[in-house]
Amino acid sequence: MFSKTFSSSLVSLFYLHFTFAHFTLDFPTTRGFNEDKEPSFCGGLPTNASGRQPFPLSGSAPVHITSHHDNAQVAIILSVKADPTKFSDFNSTGKVDYLMPFSNTKGQQGFCFSVDIGTLATQIRPSPTNGTLATLQVIFNGGDHPLFQCSDLILVKNASIASNQTCSNNTMVTPSSNSISTQSSDASQGAKSGAAVNAINFTVFISLIIISTFSIAL
Repeated sequence: MFSKTFSSSLVSLFYLHFTFAHFTLDFPTTRGFNEDKEPSFCGGLPTNASGRQPFPLSGSAPVHITSHHDNAQVAIILSVKADPTKFSDFNSTGKVDYLMPFSNTKGQQGFCFSVDIGTLATQIRPSPTNGTLATLQVIFNGGDHPLFQCSDLILVKNASIASNQTCSNNTMVTPSSNSISTQSSDASQGAKSGAAVNAINFTVFISLIIISTFSIAL
């Protein structure tokens, strides 16, 4: 027969095993954060049309994240659709519009990536201009399943970035040439991964109810 101590231990183990590490998009400001929805397209949140942030149309600009994985791969993609709702909206000419290909990160800490929307001017259709509405999406893969966060922008010529947001040498990450092999699969499998995680979470929830019932009965 289960003891109360053993039941409590099982509950703790379930929580420990099924608590997934996550990441946050810190700049430009994310649409919002819901860890249960983060495996879904744009973190499961709709376009924030009223909260668009000015972002440089060209020239170096920072993207800040905080990683809660020891090791991860991160990529940044861009859509110039006013209300992107699917991964193909980040694919304008037959290939994904990468602001940054997958890069390796190491450590649970903050990271800064320098991106330049101007480098995509000849690839994106329609080509972005001053005042273009855009959405930036960060793809984060810590090894268990891809996670996603979005930020809604308005592209502005000569947009200024606060000095405290620029990338410093100790936080800046450059793309890694040995980590690009997963870039297509992570984007296309995002929705499927989210559904699988939700199914797992439901199973765990039921298991926790059963174990807790045993504990109370004792």
